[in-house]
Amino acid sequence: ILLSLVSCEIDNYDAPQLTISGKILDSELNELVGSSGINAGTVVRLYEDNSTQPLIYNTLPEGTFINSKVFAGNYSYIAEGPFTMVGESSQNLIIDRDLEFEIKVIPNVRLGIALDELTGTTAKVILQYEKVAAEQELVNLSVIWSEFRNPNVYTFSGGGIIQEDVSSLNLTSGEKQFIIEDLKPNTKYYIRGSGVTNNPGNYYNYSSQIEIQTQ
Repeated sequence: ILLSLVSCEIDNYDAPQLTISGKILDSELNELVGSSGINAGTVVRLYEDNSTQPLIYNTLPEGTFINSKVFAGNYSYIAEGPFTMVGESSQNLIIDRDLEFEIKVIPNVRLGIALDELTGTTAKVILQYEKVAAEQELVNLSVIWSEFRNPNVYTFSGGGIIQEDVSSLNLTSGEKQFIIEDLKPNTKYYIRGSGVTNNPGNYYNYSSQIEIQTQ
């Protein structure tokens, strides 16, 4: 009987019901900062009061996150990814209702991608890059393609990746052409550009994705 009563008392706590969602934003351009998603991408760590055990949120590839089961309370948070947070490394947050907030960051590399030419099953794309982290070196530029959305350097099912080691070139900004050959005919592909600096976590920055349809 005692065990039954104790069990009932423990189980009667209210379940967490609040929802928090957020965006990882470039503090200068006010644009989402993408990452690899759950594959070694951006992570947000949320700490309640003085707890040292965080709630861990993996962001989606485009740079957003959401959790629909959070208790009300006082929290602090940090974000880890291909960037540096603006301001203090740990920031405070009061959660007393459903909440959406932004985390402003400075990306290691800013990237843009554009289709230059599509001929049959060959695509030429232009990757624009700007290294922002002055104390880091740009070591790799890549283009990744897949038959599924948001390919990254770890996952590109039905596609492929072209990586170029640029560590000896001391690149800061510019553009580079990549030629993707031997694509399947009559197939839709999603393409993203990627770049990585010699940052401590080996996090990759990504461009937004473009879609192509082969002939």
